Amino acid sequence: MGKQIQQGLSNNPRLEHYSKVYENARFTDWNRFHLCLDSLEETVLAYFPENRPLMKLVGSSATRTMRRGEGDLDFAVAFQNPMSNEEFLSRIRETGLDVTGVNQNQKYGYIKISGKHGRMDFVLVPMRDPNGCIQTYEQDAFYHPDFINMHKRATHSRNVILIKEFFEQIEVYKEVKGISCELMILHFQDFDTMLNYVAGNDSLRINFSPNNLIYSLDPLIIDYPFLGGRSFTEKVTREMYKYIQESAKRIIGNFENLKIRKK
Repeated sequence: MGKQIQQGLSNNPRLEHYSKVYENARFTDWNRFHLCLDSLEETVLAYFPENRPLMKLVGSSATRTMRRGEGDLDFAVAFQNPMSNEEFLSRIRETGLDVTGVNQNQKYGYIKISGKHGRMDFVLVPMRDPNGCIQTYEQDAFYHPDFINMHKRATHSRNVILIKEFFEQIEVYKEVKGISCELMILHFQDFDTMLNYVAGNDSLRINFSPNNLIYSLDPLIIDYPFLGGRSFTEKVTREMYKYIQESAKRIIGNFENLKIRKK
């Protein structure tokens, strides 16, 4: 079976090229990742003995779509008994973890603690009520991996990493976001299918939510059941979408325009 797959790739230069893009871009050091993960969880939980939270891994590491060089340990830290942001931060500082940044969102009230542990970056976002009214990306991230892992196919990681590389190489990845790449592949199933649709259509709406919310006339709108009443891609302007569209046409015309990372 393995030889048949290799022969199939050899007979299709486009797929062979995509395979090289994927292999050079995907994260592979999962042993180190899990060692860091276990160590970080043990360190944090030791400082909340009377109010032990659920530390839930979220993001690309939880859906196995992490790329080389990312190496993020992103945690939603959910408490049964409410804890203030100030107390949470104070206890995290007591752990001796290398905290490199603290972001307090004034509008929605959440706090994001960034740091480094075991040569990997980490993010901790305490959640006082993950089942309450979801208003922010940080709140709904609690549900990202569950939704993705429930619906993904065997080829999901490969196609997501290809689409992430595409958006990264044309420098719009921050505006599109990783979760949008995941949802695009759930919708289209295949990287080339996504490229062909974008190239041939002046707008794209992906709606996994049962609520058909009315948005603006933005060209790229992606939502799903747990998003707090807005699109993941609200920062993608019409001019940016046209640029994405032209970039998709270039890859369709010549697949080698999607570059292979150097190791």
